[in-house]
Amino acid sequence: MMRAAIFDFDGTLTPLTLDFSLLRAKVEETAREYVDESVLASQADQYILEMIHAVADALAEEGPRFRQRAFQELRLLEVEAARGKSLYPYAKGTLLRLRSKGVKVGIITRTCIEVIETVFPDLAGHVDTVVTRDDTRYVKPNPEHVRLALEVLQIPPGEAVLVGDHPTDIEAGRAFGTLTAGVLTGRTSRAQFVNAGADHIFDDIRGVVGLLEGDR
Repeated sequence: MMRAAIFDFDGTLTPLTLDFSLLRAKVEETAREYVDESVLASQADQYILEMIHAVADALAEEGPRFRQRAFQELRLLEVEAARGKSLYPYAKGTLLRLRSKGVKVGIITRTCIEVIETVFPDLAGHVDTVVTRDDTRYVKPNPEHVRLALEVLQIPPGEAVLVGDHPTDIEAGRAFGTLTAGVLTGRTSRAQFVNAGADHIFDDIRGVVGLLEGDR
Protein backbone atom coordinates (compact mmCIF):
# COMPACT_ATOMS: atom_id res chain seq x y z
CA MET A 1 0.00 0.00 0.00
CA MET A 2 1.42 3.38 -1.01
CA ARG A 3 0.90 5.99 1.71
CA ALA A 4 3.56 8.55 0.77
CA ALA A 5 5.11 9.94 -2.42
CA ILE A 6 8.39 11.83 -2.16
CA PHE A 7 9.35 13.94 -5.17
CA ASP A 8 12.56 15.49 -6.38
CA PHE A 9 12.08 19.09 -7.54
CA ASP A 10 14.20 20.27 -10.50
CA GLY A 11 13.50 18.15 -13.56
CA THR A 12 10.68 16.32 -11.79
CA LEU A 13 8.14 18.95 -10.75
CA THR A 14 9.63 21.79 -12.78
CA PRO A 15 11.84 22.08 -15.89
CA LEU A 16 15.55 21.75 -15.25
CA THR A 17 17.14 25.13 -15.99
CA LEU A 18 20.31 24.97 -13.93
CA ASP A 19 23.66 25.19 -15.69
CA PHE A 20 25.64 22.79 -13.53
CA SER A 21 28.89 23.56 -15.35
CA LEU A 22 28.50 27.22 -14.43
CA LEU A 23 27.69 26.38 -10.81
CA ARG A 24 30.75 24.18 -10.51
CA ALA A 25 33.03 26.70 -12.19
CA LYS A 26 31.90 29.42 -9.77
CA VAL A 27 32.46 27.25 -6.71
CA GLU A 28 35.88 26.12 -7.97
CA GLU A 29 36.85 29.75 -8.60
CA THR A 30 36.14 30.52 -4.95
CA ALA A 31 37.85 27.33 -3.76
CA ARG A 32 41.08 28.34 -5.51
CA GLU A 33 41.39 31.18 -3.01
CA TYR A 34 41.75 28.54 -0.28
CA VAL A 35 43.27 25.38 -1.82
CA ASP A 36 45.51 24.43 -4.71
CA GLU A 37 44.55 22.57 -7.89
CA SER A 38 45.46 19.17 -6.47
CA VAL A 39 42.64 19.42 -3.94
CA LEU A 40 40.14 20.31 -6.64
CA ALA A 41 41.45 17.51 -8.83
CA SER A 42 40.80 15.06 -6.00
CA GLN A 43 37.15 16.16 -6.02
CA ALA A 44 36.63 15.90 -9.77
CA ASP A 45 34.23 12.96 -9.45
CA GLN A 46 32.19 14.48 -6.64
CA TYR A 47 28.92 16.36 -6.99
CA ILE A 48 29.07 20.09 -6.22
CA LEU A 49 27.65 19.96 -2.70
CA GLU A 50 29.88 17.10 -1.69
CA MET A 51 32.88 18.95 -3.15
CA ILE A 52 32.09 22.03 -1.06
CA HIS A 53 31.92 20.02 2.13
CA ALA A 54 35.09 18.08 1.32
CA VAL A 55 37.09 21.24 0.63
CA ALA A 56 35.73 22.90 3.76
CA ASP A 57 36.59 19.83 5.84
CA ALA A 58 40.16 19.91 4.47
CA LEU A 59 40.61 23.48 5.65
CA ALA A 60 41.17 24.44 9.26
CA GLU A 61 39.94 27.80 10.51
CA GLU A 62 39.01 28.90 6.98
CA GLY A 63 36.63 25.97 6.46
CA PRO A 64 33.44 27.63 7.75
CA ARG A 65 34.18 30.81 5.81
CA PHE A 66 34.69 28.94 2.54
CA ARG A 67 31.56 26.85 3.07
CA GLN A 68 29.48 29.98 3.72
CA ARG A 69 30.80 31.76 0.63
CA ALA A 70 30.40 28.75 -1.65
CA PHE A 71 26.81 28.12 -0.61
CA GLN A 72 25.93 31.79 -0.91
CA GLU A 73 27.25 31.85 -4.48
CA LEU A 74 25.29 28.71 -5.30
CA ARG A 75 22.15 30.20 -3.80
CA LEU A 76 22.40 33.38 -5.89
CA LEU A 77 22.87 31.46 -9.14
CA GLU A 78 20.12 28.96 -8.34
CA VAL A 79 17.56 31.61 -7.44
CA GLU A 80 18.42 33.58 -10.58
CA ALA A 81 17.85 30.45 -12.68
CA ALA A 82 14.52 29.88 -10.92
CA ARG A 83 13.08 33.32 -11.64
CA GLY A 84 10.38 33.30 -14.28
CA LYS A 85 9.94 29.55 -14.45
CA SER A 86 7.02 27.53 -13.14
CA LEU A 87 6.01 23.99 -12.33
CA TYR A 88 5.01 21.59 -15.07
CA PRO A 89 1.34 22.35 -15.86
CA TYR A 90 0.15 19.01 -14.47
CA ALA A 91 2.28 19.08 -11.29
CA LYS A 92 -0.07 20.79 -8.84
CA GLY A 93 -3.07 18.77 -9.98
CA THR A 94 -1.16 15.53 -9.56
CA LEU A 95 0.01 16.43 -6.05
CA LEU A 96 -3.51 17.43 -5.02
CA ARG A 97 -4.96 14.25 -6.48
CA LEU A 98 -2.54 12.14 -4.47
CA ARG A 99 -3.35 14.02 -1.28
CA SER A 100 -7.08 13.71 -1.92
CA LYS A 101 -6.58 9.95 -1.90
CA GLY A 102 -4.83 10.01 1.46
CA VAL A 103 -1.26 9.93 0.18
CA LYS A 104 1.18 12.19 2.01
CA VAL A 105 3.39 14.21 -0.31
CA GLY A 106 6.93 15.42 0.25
CA ILE A 107 9.78 17.03 -1.66
CA ILE A 108 13.46 16.35 -1.17
CA THR A 109 15.96 18.44 -3.08
CA ARG A 110 19.64 19.28 -3.21
CA THR A 111 18.78 22.93 -3.83
CA CYS A 112 17.89 25.65 -1.30
CA ILE A 113 14.46 26.55 0.05
CA GLU A 114 14.50 29.94 -1.72
CA VAL A 115 14.38 28.17 -5.09
CA ILE A 116 11.36 26.12 -4.06
CA GLU A 117 9.55 29.20 -2.74
CA THR A 118 10.36 31.20 -5.89
CA VAL A 119 8.89 28.62 -8.25
CA PHE A 120 6.21 27.17 -5.96
CA PRO A 121 4.93 30.00 -3.71
CA ASP A 122 1.75 28.09 -2.74
CA LEU A 123 3.81 25.10 -1.71
CA ALA A 124 2.11 24.69 1.68
CA GLY A 125 -1.23 23.88 0.09
CA HIS A 126 0.16 21.01 -1.95
CA VAL A 127 2.81 19.17 0.05
CA ASP A 128 3.24 17.93 3.61
CA THR A 129 7.00 18.36 4.00
CA VAL A 130 10.06 19.72 2.20
CA VAL A 131 13.64 18.74 3.02
CA THR A 132 16.34 20.79 1.29
CA ARG A 133 20.11 20.98 1.66
CA ASP A 134 19.46 23.63 4.29
CA ASP A 135 18.08 20.88 6.53
CA THR A 136 20.83 18.29 6.18
CA ARG A 137 24.37 17.93 4.92
CA TYR A 138 23.58 14.39 3.81
CA VAL A 139 21.47 14.93 0.70
CA LYS A 140 20.53 12.37 -1.91
CA PRO A 141 21.94 9.99 -3.00
CA ASN A 142 22.53 9.64 0.75
CA PRO A 143 19.47 7.86 2.21
CA GLU A 144 19.48 10.23 5.20
CA HIS A 145 17.67 12.73 2.98
CA VAL A 146 14.84 10.26 2.44
CA ARG A 147 14.79 9.23 6.09
CA LEU A 148 14.23 12.80 7.25
CA ALA A 149 11.26 13.31 4.94
CA LEU A 150 9.58 10.04 5.91
CA GLU A 151 10.25 10.72 9.58
CA VAL A 152 8.22 13.93 9.32
CA LEU A 153 5.47 12.13 7.41
CA GLN A 154 5.56 9.18 9.83
CA ILE A 155 5.43 6.68 6.99
CA PRO A 156 7.67 3.58 6.79
CA PRO A 157 9.85 3.26 3.68
CA GLY A 158 8.01 0.17 2.48
CA GLU A 159 4.86 2.27 2.06
CA ALA A 160 6.50 5.11 0.12
CA VAL A 161 7.72 5.81 -3.40
CA LEU A 162 10.57 8.15 -4.29
CA VAL A 163 10.10 9.88 -7.64
CA GLY A 164 12.84 11.70 -9.51
CA ASP A 165 14.51 12.49 -12.81
CA HIS A 166 18.06 11.40 -11.90
CA PRO A 167 19.79 8.14 -10.88
CA THR A 168 20.65 9.74 -7.50
CA ASP A 169 16.94 9.70 -6.69
CA ILE A 170 16.75 6.00 -7.45
CA GLU A 171 19.91 5.31 -5.46
CA ALA A 172 18.63 7.16 -2.41
CA GLY A 173 15.25 5.44 -2.47
CA ARG A 174 16.70 1.98 -2.94
CA ALA A 175 19.19 2.57 -0.13
CA PHE A 176 16.39 3.43 2.29
CA GLY A 177 13.97 0.76 1.10
CA THR A 178 11.29 2.74 -0.75
CA LEU A 179 9.82 1.98 -4.12
CA THR A 180 11.43 4.12 -6.79
CA ALA A 181 10.12 5.74 -9.95
CA GLY A 182 12.14 7.53 -12.61
CA VAL A 183 10.51 10.22 -14.75
CA LEU A 184 11.72 11.11 -18.23
CA THR A 185 11.25 14.87 -17.86
CA GLY A 186 14.89 15.54 -16.95
CA ARG A 187 18.13 14.42 -18.52
CA THR A 188 18.04 10.71 -17.69
CA SER A 189 17.11 8.13 -20.30
CA ARG A 190 14.94 5.08 -19.81
CA ALA A 191 18.01 2.86 -20.18
CA GLN A 192 19.83 4.79 -17.45
CA PHE A 193 16.89 4.33 -15.10
CA VAL A 194 16.84 0.62 -15.86
CA ASN A 195 20.54 0.43 -15.05
CA ALA A 196 19.95 2.35 -11.81
CA GLY A 197 17.36 -0.23 -10.74
CA ALA A 198 14.21 1.92 -10.83
CA ASP A 199 11.06 -0.03 -9.96
CA HIS A 200 8.99 2.08 -12.34
CA ILE A 201 9.70 4.49 -15.20
CA PHE A 202 7.11 7.08 -16.25
CA ASP A 203 6.93 9.82 -18.84
CA ASP A 204 6.15 12.24 -16.01
CA ILE A 205 4.84 12.30 -12.43
CA ARG A 206 1.26 11.56 -13.50
CA GLY A 207 2.32 7.95 -13.69
CA VAL A 208 2.51 7.86 -9.90
CA VAL A 209 -1.29 8.12 -9.70
CA GLY A 210 -1.43 4.87 -11.63
CA LEU A 211 0.54 3.16 -8.87
CA LEU A 212 -2.05 4.24 -6.35
CA GLU A 213 -4.92 3.12 -8.53
CA GLY A 214 -3.32 -0.23 -9.31
CA ASP A 215 -2.86 0.48 -13.02
CA ARG A 216 0.81 -0.54 -12.90
